[in-house]
Order: sequence, then structure tokens, then C-alpha cells
Amino acid sequence: MRQVQTISREVVRRKRIDPSETTRRTSLMSKDLAILLGLLFTDGSVSRTGVNGYRIYFAVKSEVLAEIFTNCIAREFNLPSIRILKGFTDDSLHQRVVNSKDIGSYLTGIYGTFRTLRFADGKMPDTKIPVGKLIKSQNVQPFLQAAFCCDGGISFYPASRIGSRGGTKWLIRTVFLSCTHPNLRKDYMILLSSLGIKAREVPKDGKIKIEDEVNIRKFHQKIGFFPGVEVTNQSKYWRSFTKQKVLEVLIDSYGQPSKIYNLSKFQEMKI
Repeated sequence: MRQVQTISREVVRRKRIDPSETTRRTSLMSKDLAILLGLLFTDGSVSRTGVNGYRIYFAVKSEVLAEIFTNCIAREFNLPSIRILKGFTDDSLHQRVVNSKDIGSYLTGIYGTFRTLRFADGKMPDTKIPVGKLIKSQNVQPFLQAAFCCDGGISFYPASRIGSRGGTKWLIRTVFLSCTHPNLRKDYMILLSSLGIKAREVPKDGKIKIEDEVNIRKFHQKIGFFPGVEVTNQSKYWRSFTKQKVLEVLIDSYGQPSKIYNLSKFQEMKI
């Protein structure tokens, strides 16, 4: 394998100079690149270092997602493992760093900024998901799977209401994606719609929510979560479960909701 500097410069040179290569993006948007973009738009960044350098950065709680990032960027840009710096942040997130002028120039040149947070003056960055390229290359699914694994999750628990006739109980079932950038939420909505999935944008919560049985089933069938990605410790009931397992339990609950009500983790609830 040749050194990444030589390969990436040639790749970037060809994509910049040859108009057919920059306009016909379907052949260039691989599954690995789609996943990499999904990770960068959520828990990653591409930023300048020094005069001409770039740093591609990814930090996340899940070691599984950190390794997926490692494998995707290595395969996409022919990177030897020594070029991918591994470590931990001060708050114990798994951290991956690649310092590369050529990869950074390529990513920002084609896809623009990956910043999703407001600037100090309150303005939002002009960040855009490459919706058209993802749809044309048929890579919507891996992109959304990566995004939902990083900034998405599942709300799944019993709820109840006291009443004169004994009250009622039901299950809260929601697949959500957290996103504070209004333009990106619209892009995510378009991508979900391209797969036939109807969702609800909730600006005040900064979330996109999938809440009905038909569309949660579609999410399960068409997107899902990467194997091994666990629910975070912020979850009250599903810690140590993988997100995909919780999704499967949620799907099963449509047939037998009583199985969920009777789980020991919910027994302290007065339902």
C-alpha cells in the first residue's frame, strides 16, 4: 500500500480537476464515506490547524462507534493505522484524530463545514447535509444509521394516568434524533421521507421524532442501529442494553404490551 499522502493528493487532484468526477458523485459516495459523514455531522468535526493543516476529529462514549469511525476513514482514504491517533478526552470519551491537509481539504471542499453548534454571536453555521448525493448513491440508510447511533435513541417506558375508574396506562414509544440546527433537521426529514418514513420535527426540543407503529417499524426495517452500540448511562431503564435490542423489544411490545408492564424494572412505577 502506498503512503496516504500520495494517494489522497491524487484522489483530491482528480476530483477537483475532472468535471465529470465532481458532478457525477454517485460513483464516489461509498458506504464507508456515507457512514463517515454521518459520524462527522453528529459527534465529529473537521477543523483548520496552523496555516494549511486540517484535523479530522471524532469523540464519543461508544467504543464501537469509535472503531467504526476508525475503519471507515482508514478504508475510504487508504490510511495506515498509525495515522489514526487513538485516546480519551478528559471526560473519558473515546477519541480519534487524523491530521491530514488532503483529507480535510477534500471533505470541506465537497461537503462544507461540519459545525452544528451556534457561533458566539448566536448565528448558526451554514451547514448542509449532502441530501442529493446520499439519495443518488443509495447511501441514505448507512448515513442515517450512523447519525441515529450518535445523536439518536429510543424513549420506551410505561406511563399512567389516575382516574375515577381505575385510571389508564400506555407505553411511550419514540425513536428520536437530537439536532439543534434547524436546517439540518429539515435535511434529516427529507432523508427519512426518501425511505418512506414519516417523522415529526419538534423545534422546541431540538429533536426529530418517529412515534407511530407504522413508521417505527419502517425505521426498524430500513435503518436500525449498528450492532453493539449501547444505550447511554443517562437512560433510566435501559442501561447496558444495545440500542438495537431496545428497538426490537419495542417492536415486540406492539403485540404484547403486558410483557413490558410486567418487567421488574417498571414494577416500582404505580401503573
